[in-house]
Amino acid sequence: MLKYNNTSEIEPLKKTLGQQRAVEAMEIGLSIDNPAYNIYVAGDAGTGKGTYVLETLGKNAKNKNTHKDWCYVYNFVDQREPIIIGLKRGLGREFKNDIEKLIENLLDEIKDAFESEDFELAKNQLIEDYEIEKEELLKRIKKYGEEKGFKLKSSKVGIVFVPMDEEQEESEPSEIEFYKSKRELESMAIQLIYKIKDLEEAAKKEVIRLEDEIAKLVLEPHIEILTEKYKDYPKVIEYLKKIEIDILEYIYLFYMEEDELKEKYDKEHFIRYRVNLFVDNGAEEYKDKAPVVVETNPTPSNLFGKAEYDYYNGSIKTDFTKIMPGSVHKANGGCLVIYMDQILRYATSWDMLKRVIKSKKISVETQTCIKPEHMAVDFKVVLIGSNYIYNLLYKYDNEFAKYFKIFVDFDNIMDKTEENEYGVAQFVSYQCDKNNLKHFTYDAVQEIVKYSTRLAGDKYKLSTEFNKIMEILIEADAYSKLRDNKYVDREDVKKAISQRRKRLSKIEDKMEESIKKGFTLIETEGSKVGVINGLSVLNVGEYSFGKPSRITVTTSHGNKGIVNIEREVDMSGSIHSKGVMILGGYLAENFAQKFPLSLNAYICFEQNYGGVDGDSASGAELYALISSLSEVPLKQNIAVTGSINQKGDIQVVGGINEKVEGFYSLCNKRGLENDYGVIIPKNNKRNLVLNDEVNEAIEAGKFKIYEIERVEEAIEILTDKPFDEVKKLAEYKLFSFSEIQNTKNK
Repeated sequence: MLKYNNTSEIEPLKKTLGQQRAVEAMEIGLSIDNPAYNIYVAGDAGTGKGTYVLETLGKNAKNKNTHKDWCYVYNFVDQREPIIIGLKRGLGREFKNDIEKLIENLLDEIKDAFESEDFELAKNQLIEDYEIEKEELLKRIKKYGEEKGFKLKSSKVGIVFVPMDEEQEESEPSEIEFYKSKRELESMAIQLIYKIKDLEEAAKKEVIRLEDEIAKLVLEPHIEILTEKYKDYPKVIEYLKKIEIDILEYIYLFYMEEDELKEKYDKEHFIRYRVNLFVDNGAEEYKDKAPVVVETNPTPSNLFGKAEYDYYNGSIKTDFTKIMPGSVHKANGGCLVIYMDQILRYATSWDMLKRVIKSKKISVETQTCIKPEHMAVDFKVVLIGSNYIYNLLYKYDNEFAKYFKIFVDFDNIMDKTEENEYGVAQFVSYQCDKNNLKHFTYDAVQEIVKYSTRLAGDKYKLSTEFNKIMEILIEADAYSKLRDNKYVDREDVKKAISQRRKRLSKIEDKMEESIKKGFTLIETEGSKVGVINGLSVLNVGEYSFGKPSRITVTTSHGNKGIVNIEREVDMSGSIHSKGVMILGGYLAENFAQKFPLSLNAYICFEQNYGGVDGDSASGAELYALISSLSEVPLKQNIAVTGSINQKGDIQVVGGINEKVEGFYSLCNKRGLENDYGVIIPKNNKRNLVLNDEVNEAIEAGKFKIYEIERVEEAIEILTDKPFDEVKKLAEYKLFSFSEIQNTKNK
């Protein structure tokens, strides 16, 4: 690594480290403008995939201006189906304000217009003309009635004619003439009433026509201004036409006095003239930048919106102004980020999301009678999840592969090159600046690199689980402050690592105490037939540690074959059971070519109460089995790990560092005087990143690592005898078992 004194002297990291494959996949996914090319980002927790996604989407969103403002407006044809209008970014708020201002201005101007002297004069003239014509009709019929001897009189039932001379009715010669005239006048009165009603209707229409003319004189200039402003938006033009017609129809509401205006109209009617600014992208943060929306709680309503409502007289009441957007609406024109483990909690959300991607449109699902118009959508969906969930979806969800064609796979390791080691140093520098930590010395960074290698479990790799590295940085900084150092040095890093293990090692300490007190039997001296020390790894949350396990094997003649005691009592995992069955294949090829294999072999992990899985102990089980058959004892000062195949090859295992250190810890407490050591697969050598104490003991010759490739090598190390000699003894025992069994069968 390039030499420096401390990380303040180097440039902070400005790129994603060790994820070139993922970076290239993300770049191509964002460059393809196709609704099927949505992105799934996978990787272990702590690899920085979430941070990378947000930073990359933020950069990609710059200088993009395809997103819009969206408004819901009243549908004057069917109020249950509100209309959606898309406008240029920033114009939505203007449109909302323009309509509000329009109504405010009309309320003032129309009232002023209808209270003006000119309007009153014109209206009074119309009414006066009506009254004059009405009076003229009444005069004519009154005069005609008087000529016939009747006078006109108003009553509760309308206009009636009564005799002017009461004695006229009593005159018998004129009685016929009297009733004839009366009927004639009554008929004329009825016709007069209809004519007066017609005059009234005509007068009303003239007044309404006058009001319309006055209203249009006030309204049309405003509508024309707005029409010109929004001439590029046909749906706005259509809406302005409808609002003009509606205002003219209900013009009387605009000049009523407030105390005359009914509460119903005040609260309900004027709602139709509002604009619901559904999605507002006019804020400064969206200037020349497409929206990037992260939905951490993807319930159906959070993703796809909802309509709020009120309880009114025992019923649910809502309107278009109460329609609320979801994350999908807000992300339209940009990107929507969802964590996969969250959305799978809501099956409805997942199905609806796929439906939106397929149809390229979305509405608001409401529990009420309103059905808002669909919004056209064009956005990129980025899912963040694990490889396990990705594999499940790809296998069981037929639509997943159709709509998420870009797979961005974050690795948890990277090559241990000089460039990447220096990148770790740059990462430390960046975090120091970002989190106000003390800068790290060169030696401290070297210790961080070693810790990263340990996390990777490979001498030639570095870990990309930067959250775990970040924890060490923070804790090392705290120890440095306690020592009042200017910089964080190697000792601070080592203490942070050791103290972290100490905080989490309660279970490990309890187990070591059990071994020390003799409650758990683990022998590390002498030799025993059919007994061997295997090595296992236990995980307690984020903490893992190695634990020696005593494996015993007993054999006898019979036909049960190899009996896995753990499996018989349902304490064996499938992988462990498979490993035990492989032992039978090895025995068949190496010991049963000349005679049938007849034996009972019982394999047991002693004092195991929590179950066992994995095949890393299959080698140890085989060595103990061969020891039991040959009656050649195995050394107890050497522990064993490594799986085998049916051909006797030794295969790599996981957790090699924890296993070696676990056995070393036990041996160290008993004194490193018995030539202690561990047998491991040769191909696991590159995975050895042991702590300083174990390395020092190995260098001093107090602890040994035996690297093997074949079963024969392990047998010779554990018995100090040639494998062929041990094999012959085992073959003799198996032959005798076979003869005994044949005798029994006969």
